[in-house]
Amino acid sequence: MKPVKLCIVDDHSIVRDGLEAMLIGREDLQLIGSFSNGKELFAFIKNELPDVILLDISLNGMTGIEIARLVSEQYESIKIIMLSALTDEVSITDSIKSGAKGFLPKDTSKDELIEGLKTVSEGKRYFGSGISETVFNGYVKGIVSDNQTSTNPVLSGREVEIVKLFSEGLMYKEIADVLDISIKTVESHKVNIMKKLELKTTIDLVKYAIKEKLIDL
Repeated sequence: MKPVKLCIVDDHSIVRDGLEAMLIGREDLQLIGSFSNGKELFAFIKNELPDVILLDISLNGMTGIEIARLVSEQYESIKIIMLSALTDEVSITDSIKSGAKGFLPKDTSKDELIEGLKTVSEGKRYFGSGISETVFNGYVKGIVSDNQTSTNPVLSGREVEIVKLFSEGLMYKEIADVLDISIKTVESHKVNIMKKLELKTTIDLVKYAIKEKLIDL
């Protein structure tokens, strides 16, 4: 099994050094890039794509939220997990809205960090145990109430399956394999779904799936 390719973005060298040391010798996780800002990250991923980006929120220049949003829009295959000292409801909500698959506080344990990275690399969501039930419920409410239509367009059974699979982080080819259909058919379904629901991005599709309880967080 290939190791999960990882990039770290944090403007504190001591944090990057600590994370790098934590990953030394692991065969399941491969650190391919360590950066202090978004500019360095985007220059790198033009040539090599990581599976997961471990991203701080508070950065010089572009914030982690802005970086996550751009990565999600331009590189759909890359999964993002936030590692931040900011664990307030707004920071968590904005992170998920920007496309992050997970969120961990900076005082997380090594075991929880490793588990989070692996879970997010599989397209699933992961939130640190330190995030309270209140905050969790708060950001879910914020996501589902943001720019959502009040009507409920009827989706076919196959369209619902497509929505679920995209929301779980699967790519076009993976969905085609799961459903035993062609990639073009998946593309066609997604176009129809987005048009029917009046959505623009995959992130909007995930929000819809959460609102309609098509997926579990």
